[in-house]
Amino acid sequence: MGIMLLIMMSLVSGCFGRESERESVNKVKGTIRVVYQDESAFNRDYGQLFKLKQPDINVEVVSKSELYSKFGDPDFDFETESQKLLDKYKPDVLLLDETSFKEFAQGGKLYAIDGVIKRDRYDVEGFMPGLTDRLKAMGKGTLYGLSPTIDTTVLYYNRDLFKEHNIEPPRNQMSWKEFFELAARVANAGSKDKPLYALAQEYGGADSMMYSIASSTGLRMFDAKGEQLLINSEGWKEAIQQATDAVRSKALYTRPATKDPQPIEPGKGLFFTGQAAMKLGTPWDLEHLRDKKAEKINWDVVTTPVDPATPDETGNITIREIYAIAADSDNKEAAWELVKFINGTEMAKVASRTTVGMIPTIPSRPDYFKELDGRSTGAFYTLKPKELSVFDALWGNNNVPDDYSSSFRPMLNEALQAIIDNEKSVDEAVNELQMKGQEALRVAHELQEDKRLHGKNGK
Repeated sequence: MGIMLLIMMSLVSGCFGRESERESVNKVKGTIRVVYQDESAFNRDYGQLFKLKQPDINVEVVSKSELYSKFGDPDFDFETESQKLLDKYKPDVLLLDETSFKEFAQGGKLYAIDGVIKRDRYDVEGFMPGLTDRLKAMGKGTLYGLSPTIDTTVLYYNRDLFKEHNIEPPRNQMSWKEFFELAARVANAGSKDKPLYALAQEYGGADSMMYSIASSTGLRMFDAKGEQLLINSEGWKEAIQQATDAVRSKALYTRPATKDPQPIEPGKGLFFTGQAAMKLGTPWDLEHLRDKKAEKINWDVVTTPVDPATPDETGNITIREIYAIAADSDNKEAAWELVKFINGTEMAKVASRTTVGMIPTIPSRPDYFKELDGRSTGAFYTLKPKELSVFDALWGNNNVPDDYSSSFRPMLNEALQAIIDNEKSVDEAVNELQMKGQEALRVAHELQEDKRLHGKNGK
């Protein structure tokens, strides 16, 4: 038995031993199937601990490895193959991402858990504010699943650099205007011999920053029907102006464009080497900030900048794992016990002490992850998730052809670069982008309709 498992079992047994902290338990018998990475991963993460609590429930694992093995096939379609896997094994407990969860919930494929939550007095108030509201919105007002973790974007900063240059550090819930004013002060503090970047962005260019701004302001890329591009609006123009100004002033570091960009080794970017004062990052960065072998950064963390109109919300929260019960499950009670356990307070305690910095997520229950290395982790939970994630708001419209983004992206980057190079004004570049992008959208819809009528190969 591994040392980590011994630690986890001691933590859990301690939790089980205190009556006031126990989750309600219904003693249930039966066999259920759960979708997971593979059997060994499930047993390591949940299975062995669940067995301690529910010894009479046998859990069989439907391994996703069957899907992973087919990724290299040119004819592989993830959605089709996923459905085949579900049809073949008929699991009771499903592990879903936001896109599939929304589709399953609204398609009548999931069991509503509002009733059993009320019956068992299950603690849903302990989840981060707004999380269950986001999940309910995907089910059109009904709760069909729960998530034990979240992935959220925050703003990391280097305490020592701000102190060295006598600049007030960033704070929670700054507006983007305030943030870029701060970034300009930081960039101006550098010298020709020793440049200092305000913000390190290792991947993407002005487009990535534009999308970060848009995610907080609730901008939409398309109309509800997916037929109209909405880039030509004052909100988008402001986001584009701020992003391109940041690149031009060198407040924002972007990697030089090359044909074959080499990936940056994790933990080796400009922020981690002390050349940039701030970094928009995720919980994944904690692993590298805490790496004893890496260069020591005296870091801290605040929320990402926000829209002053909705200062308590962000679109930059992703729910990567949602556990739900199949509507046609023959053993919903046993399935609920597993879902309840995975998302409960006891597992949140275990996760906060054993996995933070090892996976790109943090517990969705903030009471069990309040500090790390003497630093408050409140910034990870301060902002409530908007009902729509950033992806859904910008690109998640099911009516937009799947391949449209590949044609729109180069148009967008060309427009942004023209603004950065002072070749075009924001109005000129965006007006042209709107016309080109709208025409490309029209063509994409025609091609999609042609494929629908004549088959995959258009024959």
